[in-house]
Amino acid sequence: SAKKAHSLLIEEYGGYVYAVVIDKLRGLCSSEEIEDCVSDVFLEVCRNPDNFPISDDEAKYYIGTIAKRRAIDYFRRISHLNNNFSGNDDDMVNIPDNTDVEQSTHQKALNNALWEAVKALGEPDTSIIVYRYFYRRKAREIGGLLNLSTAAVQKRAQRAEKKIKEILVNQG
Repeated sequence: SAKKAHSLLIEEYGGYVYAVVIDKLRGLCSSEEIEDCVSDVFLEVCRNPDNFPISDDEAKYYIGTIAKRRAIDYFRRISHLNNNFSGNDDDMVNIPDNTDVEQSTHQKALNNALWEAVKALGEPDTSIIVYRYFYRRKAREIGGLLNLSTAAVQKRAQRAEKKIKEILVNQG
């Protein structure tokens, strides 16, 4: 069955995929994000069974390549998010002369507060919000990634939005 094949695939290559992903993402993201990346690797492998090589060496190379590419994608997304929500003063150097520095600083503070509020939600709510608003994924896709029903993703997203609003209002 497909379920048994998937279990065998994870059993055989799970450690290898984790090693590849951790090597690329170590120190950059949470263990949950690493789990998401590993899950995405196996999801991609299972979605394309016709591409799966027959020999063990080719299979390891194939899965390793997917793991590296997927980890690099995560690295780019997370780096992009961190750059957009970082509080680095170095970013101030890039503000054009015609930009109001006070407004830019205020926007950066709002972005930081928003990002901190999203991180404060805890899992799986943080992942739901990040997938939904930063990666523009649909509830069905998010549910597949997080092993939740579409309805659960939608309900959790609504609750998370309210919680973020409360956090931001309480912070002023």
